[in-house]
Amino acid sequence: MAGFHVGHIGIHVPSIEEELAFLEKLGGRLTETDKMDNGTRVAFVSMDGERHHTIALFEDGEKLPSGNSRMAGVGLHHIAMPVESRDLVDKWQADLEAQGVKTAGPSIQGPLGGGLENGSGSYSIFFQDPNGICFEIYTGSMTVAEFKASKETAA
Repeated sequence: MAGFHVGHIGIHVPSIEEELAFLEKLGGRLTETDKMDNGTRVAFVSMDGERHHTIALFEDGEKLPSGNSRMAGVGLHHIAMPVESRDLVDKWQADLEAQGVKTAGPSIQGPLGGGLENGSGSYSIFFQDPNGICFEIYTGSMTVAEFKASKETAA
């Protein structure tokens, strides 16, 4: 059976408005809001402008005490969003920093430096939303076959 892609991500947040303001910095747009039977507000956000939502916000959460989901050790580690080139990663970094979002990187997730030694070779930046959830913008991730070939070449 073939694999599948991630359709959307649901995030618990204390404030839909605060998270939406952050996601708008990444190009996200509110599609609609709703309310669950238990009274929890839900917002549907399209990050690609095509699908109804790629992120669903559930207003029943709390900010992470650690301030960084990569350091929290529970639940979600990070949300990664691909772009077409290193140039775009760099442009996103400049744009986010101009909007007051602190970023880390860029780094390469692989033997060329800065990230995980056995990573995919992607060129990445990382940053946190107002609740501490880590986001990544990356490009250049190897396929499984490319990764295996790179390990065989190194051996």
